[in-house]
Amino acid sequence: MTKTIGYIRTSKNNQDLGLEVQRRALEKFEPDELFSEQISGRKEHRTELDKALKRLEKGDTLLIYNLARLSRSSRQLVNLMSELNEKEIYLKSIQESIDTRTASGRLFFTVLAGIAEFEAESISIRTKEALANTDRTLGRPPIKQSKRKKIIVLYKGNQLSLKEIAKKCGVSEKTVYNIAKKEGLSRK
Repeated sequence: MTKTIGYIRTSKNNQDLGLEVQRRALEKFEPDELFSEQISGRKEHRTELDKALKRLEKGDTLLIYNLARLSRSSRQLVNLMSELNEKEIYLKSIQESIDTRTASGRLFFTVLAGIAEFEAESISIRTKEALANTDRTLGRPPIKQSKRKKIIVLYKGNQLSLKEIAKKCGVSEKTVYNIAKKEGLSRK
């Protein structure tokens, strides 16, 4: 038998009225269980939402007051809706009249997913363009030649371990290993 799980959320502890408004609206749909919490919608992990999602099975419905209660970010919302869709769990949002059991509800999800994908690609393009128009390079600055030579000399000396060389030169063991490998050095 399928069930309906309700989820309500407000951001602040002083928004008790908001919780009560949501609770009354959801109770009209007679959910089998109701999960409630006061936490920011931007938080990736929300304890009560996680509990609600774990209770849902194929064919069940997650009932919410509005989409903003589920997520404040379109990407997070699309990811959550995709997860529900993959598990064949429906989403019903009261305020927006969205029900993914219906064709219009599924269309809404598809459009939202397209918008989120477009947004992600746009950000990527803008980032690449900005990097192309600047003299800055990403990542760590290259190791100075003098430090590189010191690492090679110490490595060839075979007196110190990689850890000791790294500590003495102020780099990671991985850096010592990578320099030795690049120089074709090995220890027996």
